[in-house]
Amino acid sequence: MKILIGYDGSESADMVFADLKKAGLPTQTEAVVASVGDLMMSSPTVQAAVVQAVGSRRVASHLKQVQTNAAKVIEEAQEYTAQGKKRVQEFFPDWHVRSEVFTGSPAWVLIDAADNLKADLIVVGSQGRSAIGRLFLGSVSKRIAADANCSVRVVRSNVQNGLDPPPRIIVGVDGSPAAEQAIYAVGQRVWQDGTEVRLIAVDDAAPPAYVSLRLPRASAMIDSYFLTRESRVSEMLEWGSEELNHIGLKTSILREDGDPKNILLAEAKKWNADSIFVGTRDFKSSFERFRLGSVSTAIVTNASCSVEVVRSMETLHN
Repeated sequence: MKILIGYDGSESADMVFADLKKAGLPTQTEAVVASVGDLMMSSPTVQAAVVQAVGSRRVASHLKQVQTNAAKVIEEAQEYTAQGKKRVQEFFPDWHVRSEVFTGSPAWVLIDAADNLKADLIVVGSQGRSAIGRLFLGSVSKRIAADANCSVRVVRSNVQNGLDPPPRIIVGVDGSPAAEQAIYAVGQRVWQDGTEVRLIAVDDAAPPAYVSLRLPRASAMIDSYFLTRESRVSEMLEWGSEELNHIGLKTSILREDGDPKNILLAEAKKWNADSIFVGTRDFKSSFERFRLGSVSTAIVTNASCSVEVVRSMETLHN
Protein backbone atom coordinates (compact mmCIF):
# COMPACT_ATOMS: atom_id res chain seq x y z
CA MET A 1 0.00 0.00 0.00
CA LYS A 2 1.22 3.51 -0.82
CA ILE A 3 0.31 6.50 1.33
CA LEU A 4 1.17 10.18 1.15
CA ILE A 5 1.30 12.00 4.49
CA GLY A 6 0.99 15.76 4.41
CA TYR A 7 3.04 17.14 7.31
CA ASP A 8 3.58 20.77 8.31
CA GLY A 9 4.87 20.46 11.87
CA SER A 10 1.58 21.59 13.41
CA GLU A 11 -0.07 19.95 16.40
CA SER A 12 -2.80 18.63 14.13
CA ALA A 13 -0.23 17.02 11.84
CA ASP A 14 1.43 15.33 14.83
CA MET A 15 -1.88 13.58 15.55
CA VAL A 16 -1.52 11.73 12.26
CA PHE A 17 0.99 9.21 13.56
CA ALA A 18 -1.08 7.94 16.50
CA ASP A 19 -4.19 7.93 14.31
CA LEU A 20 -2.53 5.76 11.67
CA LYS A 21 -2.03 3.05 14.30
CA LYS A 22 -5.83 2.79 14.30
CA ALA A 23 -6.19 2.84 10.50
CA GLY A 24 -5.50 -0.85 9.89
CA LEU A 25 -2.63 -0.23 7.47
CA PRO A 26 -0.53 -3.26 6.47
CA THR A 27 3.11 -3.90 7.39
CA GLN A 28 4.08 -3.69 3.72
CA THR A 29 3.38 0.02 3.38
CA GLU A 30 5.33 2.62 1.43
CA ALA A 31 4.93 6.06 3.00
CA VAL A 32 6.01 9.42 1.64
CA VAL A 33 6.07 12.29 4.15
CA ALA A 34 5.49 15.50 2.19
CA SER A 35 5.80 19.12 3.28
CA VAL A 36 4.70 21.96 1.03
CA GLY A 37 6.44 25.31 1.20
CA ASP A 38 4.01 28.02 0.19
CA LEU A 39 6.52 30.63 -0.92
CA MET A 40 4.03 33.44 -0.49
CA MET A 41 2.45 32.55 2.82
CA SER A 42 4.23 29.81 4.81
CA SER A 43 7.12 31.54 6.54
CA PRO A 44 6.37 33.72 9.60
CA THR A 45 8.68 36.36 8.09
CA VAL A 46 6.73 36.21 4.86
CA GLN A 47 3.46 36.51 6.74
CA ALA A 48 4.68 39.69 8.42
CA ALA A 49 5.85 41.07 5.09
CA VAL A 50 2.48 40.42 3.48
CA VAL A 51 0.62 42.06 6.34
CA GLN A 52 2.99 45.04 6.23
CA ALA A 53 2.62 45.28 2.48
CA VAL A 54 -1.15 45.41 2.75
CA GLY A 55 -0.95 48.04 5.47
CA SER A 56 1.69 50.27 3.90
CA ARG A 57 0.77 49.78 0.24
CA ARG A 58 4.47 49.46 -0.56
CA VAL A 59 3.65 46.28 -2.43
CA ALA A 60 6.64 46.14 -4.77
CA SER A 61 9.32 46.43 -2.09
CA HIS A 62 7.65 43.96 0.20
CA LEU A 63 7.05 41.43 -2.55
CA LYS A 64 10.80 41.52 -3.12
CA GLN A 65 11.28 40.76 0.56
CA VAL A 66 8.87 37.85 0.19
CA GLN A 67 10.94 36.42 -2.63
CA THR A 68 14.15 36.62 -0.62
CA ASN A 69 12.54 34.44 2.04
CA ALA A 70 11.92 31.55 -0.37
CA ALA A 71 15.04 29.73 0.81
CA LYS A 72 13.89 29.97 4.41
CA VAL A 73 10.46 28.61 3.53
CA ILE A 74 12.00 25.61 1.77
CA GLU A 75 14.37 25.07 4.70
CA GLU A 76 11.41 24.99 7.07
CA ALA A 77 9.63 22.46 4.85
CA GLN A 78 12.76 20.28 4.84
CA GLU A 79 12.85 20.38 8.64
CA TYR A 80 9.20 19.36 8.78
CA THR A 81 9.71 16.38 6.47
CA ALA A 82 12.71 15.22 8.49
CA GLN A 83 10.64 15.41 11.68
CA GLY A 84 7.70 13.67 10.06
CA LYS A 85 9.81 10.88 8.57
CA LYS A 86 11.40 10.23 11.97
CA ARG A 87 8.01 10.03 13.65
CA VAL A 88 6.64 7.59 11.06
CA GLN A 89 9.69 5.36 11.47
CA GLU A 90 9.23 5.40 15.25
CA PHE A 91 5.60 4.32 14.98
CA PHE A 92 6.00 1.96 12.01
CA PRO A 93 9.57 0.53 11.90
CA ASP A 94 8.65 -1.99 9.18
CA TRP A 95 7.43 0.62 6.70
CA HIS A 96 9.52 1.94 3.85
CA VAL A 97 9.53 5.70 4.47
CA ARG A 98 10.94 8.61 2.49
CA SER A 99 10.35 12.34 2.47
CA GLU A 100 9.66 14.96 -0.20
CA VAL A 101 9.56 18.77 -0.20
CA PHE A 102 7.33 20.67 -2.62
CA THR A 103 6.46 24.30 -3.21
CA GLY A 104 3.13 25.76 -4.20
CA SER A 105 -0.46 25.71 -3.02
CA PRO A 106 -0.67 22.87 -0.43
CA ALA A 107 -3.93 21.25 -1.52
CA TRP A 108 -3.17 21.06 -5.23
CA VAL A 109 0.47 20.10 -4.70
CA LEU A 110 -0.45 17.18 -2.45
CA ILE A 111 -3.13 16.01 -4.89
CA ASP A 112 -0.62 16.07 -7.76
CA ALA A 113 2.04 14.34 -5.65
CA ALA A 114 -0.41 11.57 -4.78
CA ASP A 115 -1.22 11.11 -8.48
CA ASN A 116 2.47 10.83 -9.36
CA LEU A 117 3.07 8.37 -6.54
CA LYS A 118 -0.06 6.41 -7.50
CA ALA A 119 -0.93 6.63 -3.83
CA ASP A 120 -3.77 4.60 -2.36
CA LEU A 121 -4.32 7.10 0.46
CA ILE A 122 -3.56 10.72 1.35
CA VAL A 123 -3.38 11.49 5.08
CA VAL A 124 -3.70 15.07 6.33
CA GLY A 125 -4.53 16.82 9.59
CA SER A 126 -7.78 18.71 9.91
CA GLN A 127 -5.94 21.83 11.06
CA GLY A 128 -2.54 23.28 10.30
CA ARG A 129 -0.42 26.32 9.72
CA SER A 130 -2.20 29.21 8.03
CA ALA A 131 -1.20 32.48 6.45
CA ILE A 132 -1.46 34.57 9.59
CA GLY A 133 -1.05 32.80 12.91
CA ARG A 134 -2.54 29.34 13.42
CA LEU A 135 -6.07 29.08 12.10
CA PHE A 136 -8.22 26.19 10.95
CA LEU A 137 -6.86 24.94 7.67
CA GLY A 138 -10.19 23.37 6.81
CA SER A 139 -10.09 24.64 3.26
CA VAL A 140 -6.96 22.58 2.52
CA SER A 141 -8.20 19.30 4.01
CA LYS A 142 -11.66 19.74 2.47
CA ARG A 143 -10.20 20.54 -0.93
CA ILE A 144 -8.02 17.44 -0.85
CA ALA A 145 -10.91 15.26 0.35
CA ALA A 146 -13.15 16.61 -2.41
CA ASP A 147 -10.75 16.57 -5.37
CA ALA A 148 -8.13 13.87 -4.80
CA ASN A 149 -8.17 10.87 -7.11
CA CYS A 150 -7.48 8.43 -4.28
CA SER A 151 -8.84 7.90 -0.79
CA VAL A 152 -8.21 10.64 1.78
CA ARG A 153 -7.99 10.38 5.57
CA VAL A 154 -8.57 13.63 7.47
CA VAL A 155 -7.20 13.14 10.97
CA ARG A 156 -8.66 14.27 14.26
CA SER A 157 -7.44 13.04 17.62
CA ASN A 158 -9.52 10.66 19.69
CA VAL A 159 -7.12 10.14 22.63
CA GLN A 160 -8.77 8.40 25.57
CA ASN A 161 -6.67 9.40 28.58
CA GLY A 162 -3.70 7.28 27.62
CA LEU A 163 -5.79 4.19 26.86
CA ASP A 164 -5.35 2.36 23.58
CA PRO A 165 -8.47 0.24 23.03
CA PRO A 166 -9.16 -1.51 19.70
CA PRO A 167 -10.47 0.81 16.99
CA ARG A 168 -14.14 1.63 16.57
CA ILE A 169 -15.14 2.32 12.99
CA ILE A 170 -18.35 3.67 11.52
CA VAL A 171 -19.26 3.09 7.89
CA GLY A 172 -22.03 5.08 6.24
CA VAL A 173 -24.22 2.83 4.09
CA ASP A 174 -26.76 4.17 1.61
CA GLY A 175 -26.85 1.39 -0.99
CA SER A 176 -24.62 3.24 -3.48
CA PRO A 177 -21.50 1.81 -5.16
CA ALA A 178 -19.51 4.33 -3.14
CA ALA A 179 -20.81 2.90 0.15
CA GLU A 180 -19.98 -0.60 -1.05
CA GLN A 181 -16.44 0.60 -1.73
CA ALA A 182 -16.20 2.01 1.81
CA ILE A 183 -17.17 -1.38 3.30
CA TYR A 184 -14.69 -3.11 1.01
CA ALA A 185 -11.91 -0.71 2.06
CA VAL A 186 -12.46 -1.55 5.73
CA GLY A 187 -12.43 -5.26 4.90
CA GLN A 188 -9.07 -4.97 3.11
CA ARG A 189 -7.25 -3.50 6.13
CA VAL A 190 -5.37 -5.37 8.86
CA TRP A 191 -7.13 -4.77 12.19
CA GLN A 192 -6.19 -5.72 15.72
CA ASP A 193 -8.31 -8.15 17.69
CA GLY A 194 -11.42 -6.59 19.15
CA THR A 195 -11.90 -4.00 16.40
CA GLU A 196 -15.55 -2.99 16.11
CA VAL A 197 -17.38 -1.81 13.00
CA ARG A 198 -20.82 -0.22 12.97
CA LEU A 199 -22.65 -0.07 9.65
CA ILE A 200 -25.11 2.83 9.76
CA ALA A 201 -27.95 3.30 7.28
CA VAL A 202 -30.14 6.37 7.56
CA ASP A 203 -33.58 6.55 6.00
CA ASP A 204 -34.23 10.13 4.98
CA ALA A 205 -37.32 8.84 3.14
CA ALA A 206 -38.80 11.95 1.57
CA PRO A 207 -36.43 13.84 -0.75
CA PRO A 208 -35.90 17.51 0.09
CA ALA A 209 -38.91 19.52 -1.02
CA TYR A 210 -36.79 22.30 -2.42
CA VAL A 211 -35.14 19.88 -4.87
CA SER A 212 -38.49 18.96 -6.38
CA LEU A 213 -39.63 22.57 -6.43
CA ARG A 214 -36.50 23.92 -8.05
CA LEU A 215 -35.85 20.95 -10.32
CA PRO A 216 -39.28 19.61 -11.29
CA ARG A 217 -37.87 17.64 -14.20
CA ALA A 218 -35.76 15.66 -11.72
CA SER A 219 -38.81 14.40 -9.79
CA ALA A 220 -39.08 11.12 -11.71
CA MET A 221 -35.39 10.39 -11.21
CA ILE A 222 -35.66 11.13 -7.48
CA ASP A 223 -38.75 8.92 -7.08
CA SER A 224 -37.04 6.05 -8.89
CA TYR A 225 -34.00 6.39 -6.67
CA PHE A 226 -35.98 6.07 -3.45
CA LEU A 227 -38.02 3.11 -4.74
CA THR A 228 -34.91 1.00 -5.28
CA ARG A 229 -32.77 2.37 -2.45
CA GLU A 230 -34.41 0.41 0.39
CA SER A 231 -33.68 -3.00 -1.14
CA ARG A 232 -30.12 -2.02 -2.05
CA VAL A 233 -29.43 -0.78 1.48
CA SER A 234 -30.77 -3.97 3.09
CA GLU A 235 -28.73 -6.19 0.78
CA MET A 236 -25.59 -4.14 1.39
CA LEU A 237 -25.99 -4.20 5.17
CA GLU A 238 -26.41 -7.97 5.16
CA TRP A 239 -23.44 -8.47 2.83
CA GLY A 240 -21.20 -6.06 4.72
CA SER A 241 -22.00 -7.55 8.10
CA GLU A 242 -21.32 -11.10 6.92
CA GLU A 243 -18.06 -10.21 5.21
CA LEU A 244 -16.65 -8.14 8.08
CA ASN A 245 -17.68 -10.66 10.73
CA HIS A 246 -16.03 -13.37 8.66
CA ILE A 247 -12.63 -11.66 8.93
CA GLY A 248 -12.96 -11.28 12.68
CA LEU A 249 -14.42 -7.81 13.08
CA LYS A 250 -17.20 -7.24 15.59
CA THR A 251 -19.87 -5.84 13.31
CA SER A 252 -23.17 -4.27 14.25
CA ILE A 253 -25.92 -2.60 12.21
CA LEU A 254 -27.79 0.56 13.04
CA ARG A 255 -30.75 1.87 11.05
CA GLU A 256 -32.14 5.31 11.80
CA ASP A 257 -34.55 7.83 10.32
CA GLY A 258 -33.49 11.41 9.76
CA ASP A 259 -30.69 13.42 8.23
CA PRO A 260 -27.67 11.21 7.34
CA LYS A 261 -25.09 13.89 8.17
CA ASN A 262 -26.47 14.62 11.61
CA ILE A 263 -27.00 11.00 12.57
CA LEU A 264 -23.55 9.82 11.46
CA LEU A 265 -21.88 12.69 13.30
CA ALA A 266 -23.94 12.19 16.45
CA GLU A 267 -23.43 8.43 16.51
CA ALA A 268 -19.67 8.81 16.03
CA LYS A 269 -19.51 11.07 19.05
CA LYS A 270 -21.87 8.97 21.17
CA TRP A 271 -20.10 5.69 20.32
CA ASN A 272 -16.65 7.29 20.70
CA ALA A 273 -15.65 6.18 17.20
CA ASP A 274 -12.05 6.47 16.03
CA SER A 275 -12.98 6.97 12.39
CA ILE A 276 -15.82 7.25 9.92
CA PHE A 277 -15.51 5.68 6.46
CA VAL A 278 -17.63 7.23 3.71
CA GLY A 279 -17.60 6.72 -0.03
CA THR A 280 -17.77 9.38 -2.71
CA ARG A 281 -17.26 8.69 -6.42
CA ASP A 282 -18.59 6.67 -9.36
CA PHE A 283 -22.31 6.97 -8.57
CA LYS A 284 -25.06 5.46 -10.69
CA SER A 285 -27.01 8.69 -10.88
CA SER A 286 -26.53 12.42 -10.59
CA PHE A 287 -28.88 12.41 -7.60
CA GLU A 288 -26.62 9.97 -5.74
CA ARG A 289 -23.65 12.19 -6.57
CA PHE A 290 -25.39 15.27 -5.16
CA ARG A 291 -26.66 13.47 -2.09
CA LEU A 292 -23.56 11.55 -1.00
CA GLY A 293 -21.23 14.40 -1.91
CA SER A 294 -22.99 16.70 0.51
CA VAL A 295 -22.90 14.07 3.26
CA SER A 296 -19.18 13.33 2.92
CA THR A 297 -18.28 17.04 2.84
CA ALA A 298 -20.27 17.74 6.00
CA ILE A 299 -18.70 14.80 7.81
CA VAL A 300 -15.15 15.79 6.84
CA THR A 301 -15.88 19.29 8.12
CA ASN A 302 -17.66 18.50 11.37
CA ALA A 303 -16.73 15.03 12.64
CA SER A 304 -15.24 14.64 16.11
CA CYS A 305 -13.00 11.80 14.89
CA SER A 306 -10.94 10.99 11.82
CA VAL A 307 -12.77 10.64 8.51
CA GLU A 308 -11.69 8.51 5.57
CA VAL A 309 -13.23 9.38 2.21
CA VAL A 310 -12.92 6.23 0.11
CA ARG A 311 -12.40 6.12 -3.63
CA SER A 312 -11.79 3.18 -5.91
CA MET A 313 -8.26 3.12 -7.31
CA GLU A 314 -9.44 1.65 -10.63
CA THR A 315 -10.18 5.11 -12.00
CA LEU A 316 -6.76 6.44 -11.09
CA HIS A 317 -4.70 3.54 -12.40
CA ASN A 318 -6.65 2.79 -15.60
